[in-house]
Amino acid sequence: MFKLNCKRSIRIFYKAHYGSEAQPNSRPIRPLSPREATTIIKALCGRGATALARKVFDEMPHRDVVAWTAMISGYASNGLHDEAWATLRRMAGSGAAPNAFTLSALLAACRGPGRRRARAAAHASAVRRGLGAAPYVANALLDAYASCGDGAVGDARRLFDEMAERTAVTWTVMIAGYARWGRADVALEMFRRMVLDSVEPSPFAYSIAISTCGSIRHPTLGRQLHAASVKHDLISNTPLSNSLIDMYCKCTKIRHAKLLFNTMRRKDVITWNTMIAGLDRHSPHEALQLFLEMRVQNMRPNCFTFTSVASSCASLAVLRCGRQVHCAVLRSGFGNNLQVCNALIDMYAKCGSVDESKKVFDEMSRRDLLSWTSMMIGYGNNGYGYEAIRLFDEMVNVGIQLDHVVFLGLISACSHSGLVEEGWEYFNLMKTEYHVEPNLEVYGCAVDLLGRAGRIEEAFDLIQRMPFEPGESIWGALLGACKMHKNVILGKLAAKKIMELKPRGATTYVLLSNIYAAEREWGEFAKARKALRGTSDKKEAGMSRIEVSDKLCSFVAGDNTSYYVGLCSDVLDSLARHMDENSQLEFIS
Repeated sequence: MFKLNCKRSIRIFYKAHYGSEAQPNSRPIRPLSPREATTIIKALCGRGATALARKVFDEMPHRDVVAWTAMISGYASNGLHDEAWATLRRMAGSGAAPNAFTLSALLAACRGPGRRRARAAAHASAVRRGLGAAPYVANALLDAYASCGDGAVGDARRLFDEMAERTAVTWTVMIAGYARWGRADVALEMFRRMVLDSVEPSPFAYSIAISTCGSIRHPTLGRQLHAASVKHDLISNTPLSNSLIDMYCKCTKIRHAKLLFNTMRRKDVITWNTMIAGLDRHSPHEALQLFLEMRVQNMRPNCFTFTSVASSCASLAVLRCGRQVHCAVLRSGFGNNLQVCNALIDMYAKCGSVDESKKVFDEMSRRDLLSWTSMMIGYGNNGYGYEAIRLFDEMVNVGIQLDHVVFLGLISACSHSGLVEEGWEYFNLMKTEYHVEPNLEVYGCAVDLLGRAGRIEEAFDLIQRMPFEPGESIWGALLGACKMHKNVILGKLAAKKIMELKPRGATTYVLLSNIYAAEREWGEFAKARKALRGTSDKKEAGMSRIEVSDKLCSFVAGDNTSYYVGLCSDVLDSLARHMDENSQLEFIS
């Protein structure tokens, strides 16, 4: 099949018809044939140059249905939906009759929420012209309905059920529609019915079904689809393999993901990004190692690569490595990319370098809500509560639309900085002054704010007044505060509530036993420890990491086997003695 080379077509167009590549506003030196003009229109629209494509279209002395369809399709593919409809009306006014391809191109301009009237008009036009049952039109109608929300998916399903003939594309559109709007169970059932109907699924259909398994964390079904793709000789399809890697990572089957990644013959940048993002969630140091291997393989990273790698640096708190990633971002031309800049703000803040985080924030040419929130949370986590408040005031002054995530970050910043009264005030002003309804996460943050300050009775009162049913995280925040401030009565109550929600959780029994130990209630302590041994969960040991001389060192709680542990203890003892001596000298003087 002939594949259009857009850049080459545009150069030929300028030279042949305008005599120069640099003067597109001059008159053409010879008229274009309809086929030439249509080819140029497609090429220009493919490059996003719809205005120039329209100029070529308007200069055509005679336009056939193919030229009209090319122009409508070009507008639709570039998101210019109103222009696509205006061109269709102009086409109808000229006496040219749209065909099935014209209407299917127009229906691409009816995708997404808010296009209900346009979708209905296109559907009516297809039926009126007797083209509603044409495969191209029917599939485009299904896609238009399925892309517009859960309610419209029902309309798509009714249309699907009425179709006499269903192709592989028809089934795939329905599966994609259900998957897009969170109906994973129905999407997978549609895939099963497709196979039972003896319709061979395409690699794209497999990719959607596999991605759906990842979204619902169903590795067993995902492995079955993996086996089916191998059986039907589809595993060499790179997008399908990418979906499998993503599914295995989301299902915490990292070994399977790495095995598939290592055996793939053809890897694109999405393959590398998917594997790096999966490792970032579970093993960030391996994500950084894979990024280095990606560079060795001369694979050019994109903005998604750098976002995942910056997240790995943040998880490990490796500032030096994060700075190197930032340099690579600048060299690769992504210094103004919004998503990458947000990741860098978060990375620098989690590495403790708030000044560098603020520098990235100040140099951004465009900021979204995440940019402001990341900077605010960065301030709060590093103890700069007043700076977080000033940033919030700046957000209000510039007219940023506030939501519950902003207040979650602000109250959390106040909590980490000891600004209890300020955080409590902002919580109470959320609904009355800023017209933002607190959600469950914000209530949990407010409980933590009061609990950290020892105001446990007020925190418990807030839980009782919540318009939501308190979950495990809410009671967990109260339990942690009770442990910190040795409130046995409310601690036992919080622990009981958590056990009702998660009977086999180990963390609850650990906190509860610590409360009993602090109060020297050894009988209750023994009961809690006995219950802990019967839990199915196993509490992981606390781990800390520190970057020393370009090397990442890990320390596990209670591990005394390393030589450096004894060395650190000696240094700490020496520092403690010096502090005691200095405090005594200060007292004497």
